[in-house]
Parts: sequence; structure tokens; C-alpha cells
Amino acid sequence: MAELTSPQEAKAALRRELLQKRRQLPGRPEKDRAIFRVITALPQYRQARRLYLYVSTGEEPDTRRLLLAALQAGKEVYAPRCLQQPGEMAFLRVTGEEDLAPGKFGIFEPDPRRCPPAPEGEEGLCLVPGLAFDRSGFRLGYGKGYYDRFLAAHPQLETVGLCYGALLLPRLPAAPHDQRVRLVAAEAGAIPCAAQDQRPGKERML
Repeated sequence: MAELTSPQEAKAALRRELLQKRRQLPGRPEKDRAIFRVITALPQYRQARRLYLYVSTGEEPDTRRLLLAALQAGKEVYAPRCLQQPGEMAFLRVTGEEDLAPGKFGIFEPDPRRCPPAPEGEEGLCLVPGLAFDRSGFRLGYGKGYYDRFLAAHPQLETVGLCYGALLLPRLPAAPHDQRVRLVAAEAGAIPCAAQDQRPGKERML
């Protein structure tokens, strides 16, 4: 393989490899139930009044059960909707699965005709999707940058990445704009993310 010269090239090659690995993971329903138990046991989840929750698709860890459980627990639940500007999204409040409809990329999103936007500047817990995470809290997404932009603009949110244990890696390539999560929830438990920043040009401890 030719030498990779940038985080973007490294991410693209790794993304192809890990997508295939995730497709072949056995026992995903059991893993999803275990991740559900880990998330709902977190103090950050139990104490959160607002939950920012992505709607899972394909082979991602399932979040539909989390959506229903959070609503039953009386939490305000917000789901993302892609905006017209590339890489931009907003979270809208949902009160049930009937508020969701296929949107951009075929992913279920809140219907803006019936779902109000999340209040700006409010605290809450954001569950972050990713193909893979590492122990520093960096993620390998799908290359669009939606969550990096959103999290950079909302530093007040607690963040938990959802990840199958087989895709929790020691280290991922990271760029200066990449945002870290504070915890990663896998089927074996929640892992606090180490403070070492491994992005180019970042040599200090956060």
C-alpha cells in the first residue's frame, strides 16, 4: 500500500476497511441491547433532561429503543435534521417515531412542520454516531463533518459515542477540526476518554 500522507487519506482507507468489518459483526441485536443498558445506566443519561439522539441506520448501534425509553422517562428528545448548507444540521424535538420521516441520505429525520428546534445554549447529553472511536475520544465518521461542526458550536453538551467493542481502537487519525467525545459506550461498558490530543500540531495535554 502506498504511504498515506494526510489524515483524510488515512481515514478514507480505514473507513472502507471498518465498514466491511462492521457488516460482518455477529450478534448485533445482543450487542445493541448491551449498549442500551450501558447508556441508560450512565449518570449523565439519568441526570439529563434533554437528549440529543441520532436516528440509527444500517449497521449502526440501534437508537430506536433509546428514543422510546427516553420519552417514557420524561426527557426532551431531539433528533438531527440535515440543512441545505453542506455539513450543517439542526436538532428538532421529537415526541414519538411518528415525527420522523426519510430525509437526506435516506436517514429518518424530524419533520420540521411538526417538530420545533432545540433551544440554543441549553445543556444536555448528545449521543454521537461513528463508524469507530478511539480511546482518546476521536471518531471515524462518514466523511461529511456534520457532528464535528455541531459539537464545535455546542461545547456545553455532554457527549457519548456509541460504538461496538470491535470498533473501539487504540488510535484513529485525527485532524485539527475533529471533535472528541468524553465517553464511549460499547457493549462491555462505558470508557472515559483519555486526555491525550493526537491531532497534527497538538502536542500538549488537554
